[in-house]
Amino acid sequence: MEFQVISFWLLVVGVGSLILYLTWLIPNLKTSRPPGPRNWPIVGALFYLSKSPHVAFANLAKKFGPIMYMRLGSMPHLIISNGEMAMEVLKVHDAEFASRPIVTAGKYLGLNWSTITFSHYGDHWRLLRKIAATQLLSGARINSFEPLRQEDLGCMVESIAKHNEGGKLVNMRQICHELTSNNLCRMLFGTRCETSKEFIGTNFDDFFKSVEKMIQLMSTFNLSDLIPLLRPFDLQGVEKQMKSAFDKMEHHVASILKEYKKGNKMVDNSNVKDFVEILLSLDEKLDDTKIKALIVDMFGGADTIAIGLEWALAEVIHHPEIMKRAQEELDRIVGRNRRVQESDLPNLPYLHAIIQETFRLHPPGPMTLGHVNVKDAQILQYQIPANTTVLVNVWAIGRDPKVWNKPLEFIPDRFFNTNISLTGSNYNLLPFGSGRRRCPGLELGQLMMHYSLTTLLQAFDWSPQVGVKPEDLNMEEFYRGFCEKADPLTVVAKPRLPLQFYKH
Repeated sequence: MEFQVISFWLLVVGVGSLILYLTWLIPNLKTSRPPGPRNWPIVGALFYLSKSPHVAFANLAKKFGPIMYMRLGSMPHLIISNGEMAMEVLKVHDAEFASRPIVTAGKYLGLNWSTITFSHYGDHWRLLRKIAATQLLSGARINSFEPLRQEDLGCMVESIAKHNEGGKLVNMRQICHELTSNNLCRMLFGTRCETSKEFIGTNFDDFFKSVEKMIQLMSTFNLSDLIPLLRPFDLQGVEKQMKSAFDKMEHHVASILKEYKKGNKMVDNSNVKDFVEILLSLDEKLDDTKIKALIVDMFGGADTIAIGLEWALAEVIHHPEIMKRAQEELDRIVGRNRRVQESDLPNLPYLHAIIQETFRLHPPGPMTLGHVNVKDAQILQYQIPANTTVLVNVWAIGRDPKVWNKPLEFIPDRFFNTNISLTGSNYNLLPFGSGRRRCPGLELGQLMMHYSLTTLLQAFDWSPQVGVKPEDLNMEEFYRGFCEKADPLTVVAKPRLPLQFYKH
């Protein structure tokens, strides 16, 4: 009898325990964290990373799936690796993940988290985003700078032709960077970068070097951000380098604003208002911090355009049949008796497909900047704790074999005469991001790259240097914040238009 009583109570305790366990388990099954690699004490999953973190994350996703949760150092991260999961974060839960993590880059490159890129989601961000969209990067404003873009492209073509006359190879990395830097300088300050080494008190070479250095450092996995206990030691020297670059950049921008306010500015015979003039004339009186922030934001896209243009030209040289088809389209629509114009671009669908395929296979920024949720959030059945940094692996999404046929091959036809766009509405193609934090300069960047590549292909036949076959051109990438071509594109350019087109 005593044994039966004990057994009864053991059964009650057992059943009760089972009910309590299931009561705990079922909700937690619905709200558990996503799968991911093992997190080690202090360092978390840092051991799994490599010199190319986007590649390391893509390899981990093959094992753990398209949504992974891990700690990098002591900081929780969510890694997204396919279009379906990207849509969950950037569309379905866009507002919840619209803020930015507090990182060293935000303090320096973000001017104390005051730029569009780094500011937290709120009124300040909305104001700057509105000004950028309506005053600086509207369709009408972008169109007003078309004559300047034509002029800069004319100068570029003339420069390349002169190299050809001397039998010199053309370093297209250098030319692509000079083209985009000059174009952005003219929009911002009304003058080319090389017009004056000391334009209104600042040296543009130093200015661009400081901005470029900041952008490189921005995408470095900084141990001080990931393991805050190490912040006082700055083991990688990242903060020291950022502060040095920031001091130079801030000095340049402050000098420019000071001279503008005195009425001293330097223009190159253009009647178009530059960005600084526009910002100083707005009804919403902006303080210097906001104006500096918008200037820095505009320059942030220079590398993206230059790197993308170099990749696009490298791919058409690597595939001569693609170059031939693009030039045939140009000859048919535009001809060889006039220079291509921006108004021609909508009538050149194959060239547009080349741009899209370039951004799919070679997104200059392989991962989005971090998104962060300020409150606990739930994505599908997964519970995401507050202050988790979300990184969308744009590089991996563009190479997803479940979406793209032969994903490692350069095939512009996959975009030819389709309605797939780069605007962020297709979550399998996100070179400019999507949602509230989508790059505000998307339209300008796409236009500059499209117009530049079209001009280069109309003006010249391109080939690798002597002794190198097109199929042997080195197409490896190198990660330094951006994914650049490992070797600068150094090639031969042969004019294909009447001689008068090479005299600007």
